[in-house]
Amino acid sequence: MSVNKQAILDVLNSLEVVEQQGGDDCYILVADSEENRSRLMAVGVQSETIDRYAEGGTFCILAMAFSEKYADDYENGKLVVWGPLDDEFRYRVLNGEGTAADAERLLRMVEPGLTEGEVQS
Repeated sequence: MSVNKQAILDVLNSLEVVEQQGGDDCYILVADSEENRSRLMAVGVQSETIDRYAEGGTFCILAMAFSEKYADDYENGKLVVWGPLDDEFRYRVLNGEGTAADAERLLRMVEPGLTEGEVQS
């Protein structure tokens, strides 16, 4: 079954955050409520998937989004899925203004089977 990543991210991004932390141990927690579960299940997220990220009345949307491969990045306070490469992206990279996320995005395009932790030096 194919999932609509953007629809899932739209719901995840709309949920009310109850606690969050940045840095190396980052997380974004939302209430593990019937309403939040229903909204996610309506766009194809299974209850068992939510259970994997739930603890103590909350669940971590950041861990879910990246572990389940719904999101490619977290930009400007939102979980995002990358679309096709556009001119803005191309010029940013060509002008040496690319970010680490841009490098990962390019690497995924040229090595589609490569997953995190498989980069060889």
